[in-house]
Amino acid sequence: MGGVRYVVAVIEELGDLTTRIVEAVVEFSGVAGLAKVRPAVVRIYRKKRIAIVRIEREGLPLFRASLAAYPRPILRIIKVTGTLRRAQRIAESLSLPGEVRDQG
Repeated sequence: MGGVRYVVAVIEELGDLTTRIVEAVVEFSGVAGLAKVRPAVVRIYRKKRIAIVRIEREGLPLFRASLAAYPRPILRIIKVTGTLRRAQRIAESLSLPGEVRDQG
Protein backbone atom coordinates (compact mmCIF):
# COMPACT_ATOMS: atom_id res chain seq x y z
CA MET A 1 0.00 0.00 0.00
CA GLY A 2 1.43 3.33 -1.07
CA GLY A 3 1.09 6.71 0.51
CA VAL A 4 -0.21 10.00 -0.70
CA ARG A 5 1.52 13.23 -1.61
CA TYR A 6 0.21 16.76 -1.33
CA VAL A 7 0.96 19.11 -4.20
CA VAL A 8 1.04 22.84 -3.46
CA ALA A 9 0.41 24.67 -6.72
CA VAL A 10 -0.51 28.06 -8.14
CA ILE A 11 -3.82 28.07 -10.00
CA GLU A 12 -3.20 29.41 -13.50
CA GLU A 13 -6.87 29.74 -14.49
CA LEU A 14 -9.78 29.97 -12.05
CA GLY A 15 -12.77 27.69 -12.57
CA ASP A 16 -13.70 24.12 -11.74
CA LEU A 17 -10.26 22.88 -10.79
CA THR A 18 -11.21 19.28 -10.02
CA THR A 19 -12.86 18.76 -13.41
CA ARG A 20 -9.92 20.24 -15.29
CA ILE A 21 -7.36 18.13 -13.40
CA VAL A 22 -9.35 14.95 -14.08
CA GLU A 23 -9.73 15.96 -17.73
CA ALA A 24 -5.97 16.49 -18.10
CA VAL A 25 -5.07 13.14 -16.51
CA VAL A 26 -7.68 11.20 -18.53
CA GLU A 27 -6.62 12.87 -21.78
CA PHE A 28 -2.97 12.00 -21.13
CA SER A 29 -3.24 8.48 -19.70
CA GLY A 30 -6.86 7.35 -19.77
CA VAL A 31 -9.00 5.98 -16.98
CA ALA A 32 -6.22 3.62 -15.84
CA GLY A 33 -3.96 6.63 -15.27
CA LEU A 34 -6.71 8.41 -13.37
CA ALA A 35 -7.04 5.38 -11.09
CA LYS A 36 -3.29 5.48 -10.47
CA VAL A 37 -3.18 9.22 -9.69
CA ARG A 38 -6.53 9.57 -7.83
CA PRO A 39 -6.40 13.40 -7.62
CA ALA A 40 -8.49 15.26 -5.04
CA VAL A 41 -8.47 19.00 -4.38
CA VAL A 42 -8.06 19.35 -0.62
CA ARG A 43 -7.95 23.11 -0.18
CA ILE A 44 -8.07 26.25 -2.28
CA TYR A 45 -6.75 29.62 -1.12
CA ARG A 46 -8.74 31.82 -3.51
CA LYS A 47 -7.09 35.15 -2.63
CA LYS A 48 -3.61 33.71 -3.21
CA ARG A 49 -4.73 31.47 -6.11
CA ILE A 50 -3.07 28.48 -4.46
CA ALA A 51 -4.42 24.93 -4.30
CA ILE A 52 -3.45 21.82 -2.38
CA VAL A 53 -4.10 18.63 -4.36
CA ARG A 54 -3.82 15.13 -2.86
CA ILE A 55 -2.51 12.43 -5.19
CA GLU A 56 -1.21 8.89 -4.84
CA ARG A 57 2.57 8.67 -4.44
CA GLU A 58 2.91 6.25 -7.37
CA GLY A 59 0.95 8.63 -9.60
CA LEU A 60 3.12 11.71 -9.00
CA PRO A 61 5.19 11.40 -12.22
CA LEU A 62 2.03 10.75 -14.22
CA PHE A 63 0.32 13.77 -12.63
CA ARG A 64 3.25 16.04 -13.49
CA ALA A 65 3.34 14.72 -17.07
CA SER A 66 -0.42 15.20 -17.47
CA LEU A 67 -0.21 18.84 -16.39
CA ALA A 68 2.75 19.48 -18.68
CA ALA A 69 1.13 17.83 -21.71
CA TYR A 70 -2.25 19.53 -21.33
CA PRO A 71 -2.65 22.36 -23.89
CA ARG A 72 -3.90 24.99 -21.40
CA PRO A 73 -2.04 25.61 -18.14
CA ILE A 74 -4.04 24.44 -15.12
CA LEU A 75 -1.56 24.42 -12.23
CA ARG A 76 2.05 25.39 -11.66
CA ILE A 77 3.53 23.08 -9.04
CA ILE A 78 5.42 24.86 -6.27
CA LYS A 79 6.20 22.02 -3.85
CA VAL A 80 5.31 18.39 -3.16
CA THR A 81 5.15 17.17 0.43
CA GLY A 82 4.09 14.08 2.33
CA THR A 83 1.82 15.67 4.94
CA LEU A 84 -1.19 17.93 4.73
CA ARG A 85 0.04 20.00 7.66
CA ARG A 86 3.30 20.80 5.86
CA ALA A 87 1.44 21.58 2.62
CA GLN A 88 -0.82 24.02 4.46
CA ARG A 89 2.17 25.74 6.08
CA ILE A 90 3.84 26.13 2.69
CA ALA A 91 0.66 27.48 1.08
CA GLU A 92 0.09 29.98 3.89
CA SER A 93 3.70 31.20 3.74
CA LEU A 94 3.56 32.01 0.02
CA SER A 95 2.98 35.66 -0.81
CA LEU A 96 0.58 37.04 -3.35
CA PRO A 97 1.98 37.97 -6.78
CA GLY A 98 3.32 41.51 -6.57
CA GLU A 99 3.15 41.53 -2.77
CA VAL A 100 6.23 42.86 -1.00
CA ARG A 101 7.20 40.84 2.07
CA ASP A 102 8.71 42.53 5.10
CA GLN A 103 12.46 41.87 5.04
CA GLY A 104 13.14 43.17 8.56
